[in-house]
Amino acid sequence: QIRYWKDGDKEEAADRVRTAGLVTSAHVTGLNPNTDYHVSVRAYNRAGTGPPSPSTNVTTRRPPPKRPPGNISWTFSGSTVSIKWDPVVAKADESAVTGYKMLYRQDSHSAPTLYLASKSHIDIPIPEDFTHAFVQIRVTGPGGDGTPAEVHILRNSGT
Repeated sequence: QIRYWKDGDKEEAADRVRTAGLVTSAHVTGLNPNTDYHVSVRAYNRAGTGPPSPSTNVTTRRPPPKRPPGNISWTFSGSTVSIKWDPVVAKADESAVTGYKMLYRQDSHSAPTLYLASKSHIDIPIPEDFTHAFVQIRVTGPGGDGTPAEVHILRNSGT
């Protein structure tokens, strides 16, 4: 059983997450960003819950930037579409931007392809009969993924 509580709160008010079986790790969700927490672990079985481990301190990361990439444009060259956008700069209360994730779908029925970019541009191979695609671009970094910008790329337009 994992018990966690915010710094300044009483341990008696701790939230709990239980694992099943002899699992030695758990994913805790719903925490506040950029917040100090205390965490302790207790073994449990049918007889009850054992004594707590010494608590440890953990600080959650700042959230990713809220702003999606903007000013998205594209150009075609042979069997490639080059997509570029204005870079997103993190504010003081947001985590750093380490790159971008782009989901690319040829049409609404096809499975998306994930592309990663470290800069604010990417070149994507396209089929000869390309007419359009749906794209989502978002920042990524230590605080997670940001809000996506969505565009519909058409062969005969560029923004």
